[in-house]
Amino acid sequence: MSSLSPIDADGSLAERILANAARLFAERGWAATSLREIAEAAGCTKPALYYHWGNKEALFTACIRGETEALTALVAEQLDVDASDVSIGARLIGGLREFFAHLERTPTGMRLLMRAELRPEPNQPAFDFASLRDQHHDYIRTLLARAVERGELRSDVDLDDMAHALSGMVDQRVQLWLHGEPLDADLPERIVHLFLHGVGTS
Repeated sequence: MSSLSPIDADGSLAERILANAARLFAERGWAATSLREIAEAAGCTKPALYYHWGNKEALFTACIRGETEALTALVAEQLDVDASDVSIGARLIGGLREFFAHLERTPTGMRLLMRAELRPEPNQPAFDFASLRDQHHDYIRTLLARAVERGELRSDVDLDDMAHALSGMVDQRVQLWLHGEPLDADLPERIVHLFLHGVGTS
């Protein structure tokens, strides 16, 4: 049953199980979260949980995959839109607004990802976070490359360096947010301005 989507013929229960599992895994971690607790939180029986998700490993992986797919869609969206008449600055600001709004709407997902990737526990189901980061990096690199071709960004700066610099600025803000610092309304503009113009006086 691990291949089931969060939405199936009885989707409301499957989604409720998934949402409560993600919350408990994010708060308590892999080992300290039991299927009994997830079932109780979701208001269902363990057999119902097994029916929808198969086992703890499949449920944990589904929680991770659900958030990674949502984040990937946000990043990929910036490539899919025909925005030849929109500046790179405006596109980056718009993308960051969407990203930060997603974090604030569904904070559990990012908390779970960070815990699972940065503090993995023994016997925690494996997930290929490295390939996910590579995919997101490639999306960002492609977006920046298009801006270079249009003359909006310098052509003498390595594209990988550009992408890592932008991602690093965002990652640091996410880490601070996870520790309680708010995401200011003008944060996307500040990050993009710093990325595009730097801090030098010349």
